[in-house]
Amino acid sequence: MSYLGELRRNVRPLAAASLGVGTSLPLFAYTNSIFAPHLIKAFGWSRAEFALIGITMLIMLPFLPIIGRWTDRFGVRRVALIGSLLILPGFIGYSLMGGNLYAYFALFTFVLIIGSMTGTLVYTRVVAENFTQARGLALTIVNCAPAALAAPLLPLLNMLILTIGWRLSYVLLGALCCLCGLVAVALVPKTSGQVIDREAASEPVAETVATGTSRDDYRLILRSGLFWLILVATFLCLLQTQLHSSQMNLMLIDQGLTTQGAANIASIYVLGTLVGRVACGLALDRFSTPLVTFFSMIIPAIGFVILGTSFDAFTVIAVAMFLVGLSVGAETDIMPFIVARYFKMRIYNTTLGLHMIAAFLASAVGALGVSYTLARYDSFEPFLFVIAGSIVIGSTLFLLMPKARDYPKIG
Repeated sequence: MSYLGELRRNVRPLAAASLGVGTSLPLFAYTNSIFAPHLIKAFGWSRAEFALIGITMLIMLPFLPIIGRWTDRFGVRRVALIGSLLILPGFIGYSLMGGNLYAYFALFTFVLIIGSMTGTLVYTRVVAENFTQARGLALTIVNCAPAALAAPLLPLLNMLILTIGWRLSYVLLGALCCLCGLVAVALVPKTSGQVIDREAASEPVAETVATGTSRDDYRLILRSGLFWLILVATFLCLLQTQLHSSQMNLMLIDQGLTTQGAANIASIYVLGTLVGRVACGLALDRFSTPLVTFFSMIIPAIGFVILGTSFDAFTVIAVAMFLVGLSVGAETDIMPFIVARYFKMRIYNTTLGLHMIAAFLASAVGALGVSYTLARYDSFEPFLFVIAGSIVIGSTLFLLMPKARDYPKIG
């Protein structure tokens, strides 16, 4: 089958994954930063206190492998349906908040857990099951969905908050995500979870579905040196997470921008994620996985260095955030692609869930770093240079992954 023919044949699973991911956890990473300045103003929280929101990622860590294992065992449809139904209560909870910061942390954690049930951890299995030749491009399309929706949504959401208030805006956003999530579940093929690894089609079906015990599969994964290499590299590259999720607008305002100016820059940043995802997805289908990963992940180091300098013209900030966005776009393509590339389909979600622990742990550690920097220096600048260094080290580690196309898959 041709490269584009594979895309045409799998329009339905591609649409399901795109809509599901596009209105779940990846979208919330964009919208959280829009609400942040308004919540701080309403409740009088300090920026250092608010930066601690990232430590809620630590609570998420035990849930990621569980959600991944459930998806391997029960399929995408069941897990995503639960997540779609429970996301609206989470956003209604946001709308009812008082000024208790810990209540916000609790709601944030709940939304993270539920959002993970409808995010890339779950829905990328639909892509991995149905694509081989165009897997990189398919993942690009799926992971472009949140950015494509966020680009027009972020400025409109900020204006909506200024017009009707942040409480009602939370409810409307939750209703949108719930409705789109249910449509996505309906589009998921009923055979999802029963499709064997197309790259191992000659093997017995029993070898390509999740028939192993959890203990055996976890032992197999955790004994792999490649697994740990990817985990450490991912952790170092994603320490930046809080700077472009809950802290992005605050960081941009720290550069001298207004809330609307920061929202406009956020749209430029989203454009960078779109460009990064398209370029990375196409490259992954054609070139060496380690090289593509290295170049994709190292670019934002330049953007963070620029933001750490005294150059604060709107154009300079826009260019810096565009560069940061390039990697954010690439990272969500790369993690599922790497897992599908080096691990067998029967343990795909189990492995991806473990790798996502590194992403959430990095976000939590990064949040502590941001909070400490703001408390000590009342500025993001020192942390920006530290993050640039960690990205360079993490990106270089990805070069140590096997380059051979016929590298035997783990599992």
